[in-house]
Amino acid sequence: MEKKRRPVVGIMTGQFSEDNSIKFLNMMIRELQDSDIDVRFYFGGVSTLVLEKFGMSDIGFGCHHFSLYSYCNYEAPDALVMIFGSINVGQKQHMEIHDFMKRMPRVPVILLKEDTELPENPGSISINMDNYGGMYTCVAHLLEVHHVRKPGYISGPKDHSDSRLRLAAYRDALKEHGISYDESLVVYGDYESHVDNLVEKLFEYNPDMDAVISANDEMAMAVYRVAARLGRTVGEDLLVTGFDNIPIAAHMDPPLTTVYQDYSEIARATAGELKKLFSGQKISTKLIPAIFIPRASCGCSEQKRESRAEEEDSKGSILLMDTWLHASQVEMRSMVLALMLRELQSSTSSMKAFFDKLAQEMIHLNIRSSFVFLLEEPVTMLDGEMIEAPESIRLVMKQWGEESEAYDLEHAPRIGYGQMNGLIRTSEGSVHMTDFILFHGRDQYGIWSAEIDIDDAVFYEMLSLEIGSALYFLRISLEEQKLRRDLEVKNEILDYTARHDQLTGELNRTGVMSRIVEFISEKRSKGECCFLVIMADLDHLKQINDNFGHNEGDSAICASAGIIKNALPEGSPFGRTGGDEFTAIMECASPDDGDKLMNEIKRSCREYNENSGKDYYVDVSAGFSLMTEYEDIQQLIRIIQEADEMLYEEKKKRRKSVVRT
Repeated sequence: MEKKRRPVVGIMTGQFSEDNSIKFLNMMIRELQDSDIDVRFYFGGVSTLVLEKFGMSDIGFGCHHFSLYSYCNYEAPDALVMIFGSINVGQKQHMEIHDFMKRMPRVPVILLKEDTELPENPGSISINMDNYGGMYTCVAHLLEVHHVRKPGYISGPKDHSDSRLRLAAYRDALKEHGISYDESLVVYGDYESHVDNLVEKLFEYNPDMDAVISANDEMAMAVYRVAARLGRTVGEDLLVTGFDNIPIAAHMDPPLTTVYQDYSEIARATAGELKKLFSGQKISTKLIPAIFIPRASCGCSEQKRESRAEEEDSKGSILLMDTWLHASQVEMRSMVLALMLRELQSSTSSMKAFFDKLAQEMIHLNIRSSFVFLLEEPVTMLDGEMIEAPESIRLVMKQWGEESEAYDLEHAPRIGYGQMNGLIRTSEGSVHMTDFILFHGRDQYGIWSAEIDIDDAVFYEMLSLEIGSALYFLRISLEEQKLRRDLEVKNEILDYTARHDQLTGELNRTGVMSRIVEFISEKRSKGECCFLVIMADLDHLKQINDNFGHNEGDSAICASAGIIKNALPEGSPFGRTGGDEFTAIMECASPDDGDKLMNEIKRSCREYNENSGKDYYVDVSAGFSLMTEYEDIQQLIRIIQEADEMLYEEKKKRRKSVVRT
């Protein structure tokens, strides 16, 4: 009995390099480990705003960022878990959530840290942190305990749900404590730590601020840096708070006052709702409490904190150490990446050879399984775009353990919506696949899906960038090879003297063969690849020469050339390839085109003979052969021979004599 397919959940977030993203995803894996649910991870690209800051804004990350998520249609998840706010974080161009959802499967969505309803995905819910309550408690603490009177505020993006709630809490807390809201005390960042310029403007306009409240811990780091440059002492003459309690927050100098988002509880609640969903139960929206953690940056002395938060700080120290150790591993692996790139760049004889080599590298890295899917043609992207996933993509590489297969693009299997999951071999435990987009510059090639440990995601993203670059050089190499082959074919043909036939004015053998090859190439470049190759000759030329002289024979040859040429579609290559022989090629639109051509030649012969006034008939016999593919000149010669064989059979039907009686 065939084993029932496990349900698949797609988890979508922004940059996996963010501390909280990795922490949350590891928690989700733990919560789902005994659930028999397969997981697909989709991560965003590097922050375009950070790249812009370092003068690297046009290397491609931003224009491909949103497209990765649309490829989930090929994996057909049964549900999606989405931190949509983080998907926009760090990107210069933002996408509105309902536009984003138009390209997603119509399955239930568990929307985390967002309160937006999704009518396009019935059955969807939200699991949200109490952003408003957490921020309100933080601001009220500064106002009531530390008597702050002019707190500046660094908000997240205006279109971010968390940002709006946290800013509303700041505004309401001021109002309820008798302090007027002042827009000049607010700047809008992007939740990244590189917002020093915004913080500097905030101090420039408000040098007498006694506190700065940051909508997340990352941006609070910029406050520390700017305060140090301005001679302000955090925790003394300038109080600073953050939000999120990222691992480094407790180890900053001084330790950062923040609001703890209980990611373990979010993960537990999300996993619980997924299990209910896949068991046929109704799922429901949840709001998780946030915990305020006072530390020295707001002027508080280090006191015993709530046990849950203290436990998280301890975990943060461990995670911080793990991060340092992992960074060391990444540094060592960088040499592996450089060597792999060299190996891939040396395997450019064909696409199959390239992906055979890549599959071997996947095996050497002990990747459990991996797949590469390419678009039919690369797509050149613009900033803020999201690709509309085509009906199918090509599977050019698949690897399971030490087994692998690779294909050239034209022979690669087509994979449609929902068919990726059929490639993944069943196992006793759940399968966790992570998808990476493959691109170079603004050209998008497809995706690489790999069964890896989530903690290694940074390394494998680096590998995906190397694969994208290697694909770029592969395409250049293959194009150069094609140009060389085409040049060789032309040179073979140009070895014959390219002249026209002096008698008819039509192409001679060399000329018509050259033109036929060019014609095939031109049509194939437009996607047209079905042709008729025609061989024809004048009936009884010797009779005409013997009875009426060679001048009349020449006249009959010219007449037959006109008859054949007029029967062909305009622009079809045609020429005299022997004494009374002619060769032509035409585009074939219907299986009946060959018979129609034969009938037209016969009709034209009858019409000519009725009006010629000659003492002999001009009759033409012809044969044809269908050509649907073109490899080289030798194949073309074989097709011509097939047409000639049909011509020979047709000549058996000619009249006994062309002399009129």
